[in-house]
Amino acid sequence: MHRLAIAGLSLILAVCVASSGCAAPDRDHFTYAIVGATLIDGTALPPVDNAAVLVENGKIAAMGTASEVHIPDEAKRINGRRRFIFPRIIDQPLTVEGPADLILCDVNPARDPDYLKKTAGRMEKGRWTQFPN
Repeated sequence: MHRLAIAGLSLILAVCVASSGCAAPDRDHFTYAIVGATLIDGTALPPVDNAAVLVENGKIAAMGTASEVHIPDEAKRINGRRRFIFPRIIDQPLTVEGPADLILCDVNPARDPDYLKKTAGRMEKGRWTQFPN
C-alpha cells in the first residue's frame, strides 16, 4: 500500500509539473518588465522616474525610462507606479547584462531607514523570492 501511494503521488507530481495548471505562472516567467517605478541603479547617476527594467533569463536586459525600453509581448508586466527599484546588494549596482538582483519597494530607500519593512518585491538572479503584491 505504501509503495502504491508513493507511486500515485509521483504520478500526480509529474502531471502537475508537465501541465501549466499546477505551476504558478507569475513566478515561473523568465521575462519580466517592471514599469513605472523610480529607478535607483546604485551608481552616482540620479534616479530615473517612470522607469522600466526588463529582466530576461536572470539578467537585466534593458533599463531606462519607460518610453526608451522595448518590452516584448511575452514579458510579464509588473506595475511599479509609486514604487522604487534598487539593487538588492548595496555595493552591486544594477547594470545591463548584470544579474537581476533587485528590490521593488513602496518607499524611497534614501528617505526611509525602515525601507526593507516596506518591500513590495524581491528578485534574486531573475527569480522572485518575494513576488510583488
